[in-house]
Amino acid sequence: MAHTERPPTRTQRLLRYGTGVLILALLAGALVILNRWLEQYSVADIRQALTRITGAQLLAASAAAAVSYWLLTLYDLLALRHLKRPLPYRWVAFTAFTSYAFSHSLGFASIIGATVRYRLYAPHGLGGVDVAQVTLFVVTTFMLGLATVMPVVMLIDPTALKALHVPPGSAFLLGLAALAVLIAYAVGGFWLRRPLRLFGHAIAFPRPSIAVRQLLLGLCDLSLAALVLYLCLPPSDAVSYADVLVAFGLALVAGIISHVPGGLGVFDAIVLVSLTPAMPGNDVMAGLLVFRLIYYLAPLVIAGLMFGGVEAFQARRRIGGLSREISAAISPAVPLVLAACIFITGAFLLFSRATPEETLPAPFDATALPLVEMSHFTGSVAGVLLILLAHAVQRRLHAAWVLSLVLLATGCASALLKGGDWPEAIVPGLIFLALLPARKEFHRRGNILRNPLTPSWFIATGVALASAFWLGLFSYKHIAFSDELWWHFTLHGDASRFLRASVAVGVIALGAALVHLVSAASRDPQELEREREEKPPGPLSAARRTD
Repeated sequence: MAHTERPPTRTQRLLRYGTGVLILALLAGALVILNRWLEQYSVADIRQALTRITGAQLLAASAAAAVSYWLLTLYDLLALRHLKRPLPYRWVAFTAFTSYAFSHSLGFASIIGATVRYRLYAPHGLGGVDVAQVTLFVVTTFMLGLATVMPVVMLIDPTALKALHVPPGSAFLLGLAALAVLIAYAVGGFWLRRPLRLFGHAIAFPRPSIAVRQLLLGLCDLSLAALVLYLCLPPSDAVSYADVLVAFGLALVAGIISHVPGGLGVFDAIVLVSLTPAMPGNDVMAGLLVFRLIYYLAPLVIAGLMFGGVEAFQARRRIGGLSREISAAISPAVPLVLAACIFITGAFLLFSRATPEETLPAPFDATALPLVEMSHFTGSVAGVLLILLAHAVQRRLHAAWVLSLVLLATGCASALLKGGDWPEAIVPGLIFLALLPARKEFHRRGNILRNPLTPSWFIATGVALASAFWLGLFSYKHIAFSDELWWHFTLHGDASRFLRASVAVGVIALGAALVHLVSAASRDPQELEREREEKPPGPLSAARRTD
């Protein structure tokens, strides 16, 4: 017997947004910590630290990140083997890579990862409950890896926990105790042979062979991810790989607990506090910036291009049966993928406008000042509008697709007009090329303003805007604020440009918030029910809709 879920009550909606406000408060606390520990450093110091990171380090870090993402694909492969639902590895790898690329950047791994998996695994016969169990298995494997790393470190190098002020003897004993618990989990399958009941569903406890692979897989993956961060740091004899591994594990835990998308701010603050006693703060921040580019931004852009490439290939007239099958399976996930890419691109534009330019090319003299001012302002406006449009792109609105193309082109042009900054223009340019062939996926007609932000998009938007504003304040903290600064127009007046652009971004964000509140309060319940029925079901809701 089929039945529909009741729409959330006003109290439930308030609770969801209240949780979002709490998450934003945790982010604000993390930014305060970052500001305190970086008080004596400037953007110039961080840039100087970036120059000490060698090309060999970047190449090794990229290779370690690639292996780490390959290991992540084995998470899903092992989960499907545990459920006895084997699928071709090429499809499992594509699905796993995509889900991790988005969940790493946007957070909410259990929600975003499950949504991507459902849309890509469903055409291969996996139902909502199957995908939910795969997601649970993956999350459990990750947590087991996190729980395995610390005991191993405590046994091999007990002094690595000096940042937590844990004596070496106590660390060794804690490592033994934690290792005993993990061994108990690994052999528990000998006795727990009957499936466990959770929320009315049967969940099989992993067999010992599967459990041991979980522990080893999680340990290797997290060790490689920490190695990426270690390789991204400027060379130093004061910080060992074990120190970075401990800091990385603690930061991951804090980021997961905070629910801040991508652990932005929270993850960075924990790593900074853990490593600065032995390494300068500007070196740590430089390493964190490179780490996020290699481990977060690059996979996200690659995933977006992969989906865009499939859409472009599908648009060709002569297309084989296999490619049609692949395109049909991937198409439902394209809007979510591109929405995430558009959101990150908008944040990228805001972050780049919040930091001062080093130098402008020779042709950009005083006569080019209006061009520089206009490009800086339009780039900031394009960035905030892309962030606000991302949720409408996910809903397949045609108007959002058109506006996103215009804004991406504007962001790309503004980077080039700002002083020929072609490296910055690459990101919006690539996402533009990925979005362009996906025209047929955005078939819905509707008013963008009538689609308020969901709680998850609300949190992500708040995190991006708050982080960009903090970055600007940090970049120009050495400049004394005055009324004249608002009317200061020079080629190197980046602080004035940041202030003027921040006002525009704030007005746009405030206007969007007011529209969101008015739209949410005035929407008809029947309209909400129709939209809920049109929206593709998530993996858990799909399972609950049928008895």
